[in-house]
Amino acid sequence: MEIIVALMGLALVVAVAVYIAAPFTARPREIAAPEESSRDRLLAERNTVLTAIRDLDFDFQTGKLLEEDYRTVREKYAVRGVAILKELDTLPEPNRKPVVPARRQKAATMDEIEAAVQARRRATSQATGRAAEDDDIEAAIRARRQSARRNPQSEIQAMQCPVCGKPVDSIDKFCAKCGAALNVEATR
Repeated sequence: MEIIVALMGLALVVAVAVYIAAPFTARPREIAAPEESSRDRLLAERNTVLTAIRDLDFDFQTGKLLEEDYRTVREKYAVRGVAILKELDTLPEPNRKPVVPARRQKAATMDEIEAAVQARRRATSQATGRAAEDDDIEAAIRARRQSARRNPQSEIQAMQCPVCGKPVDSIDKFCAKCGAALNVEATR
């Protein structure tokens, strides 16, 4: 009976030893590194060149390099740095939205807001029955915005304080900036 217990204990010790040694004896799995994009490679190389130039400048300033050696090596790094920057400029930037001109973007946003407001007002007017009154106001607002979009500069120029040139509203009687009295007909 003692032999059976000893064999079972020995088997248990061997099993634990194999289990513990398995990570050390197994071949390491090849972990696939993510492919480095050309942009990442160029950015890393740019940083390396900048670091090398900084180190080179420091070594020259501390007197560790002769001036002719410094100029030659620095010029090589500078040429490589310029080439890297030109390559980076030709690559598209990842996760970057295309640039939309501000005027077009603002007009699109205003149209979206206007559509949402009109939908909300339609729903409210159907519930309360004030559709005719709101339609007149909306038509006036729409006409004003269309005239401003057609000729934005003339409207801005036409509505200015004659003293300081600050844009004013047609209902203003005094300039908010300088306090000058406004003649409504003269500002238009």
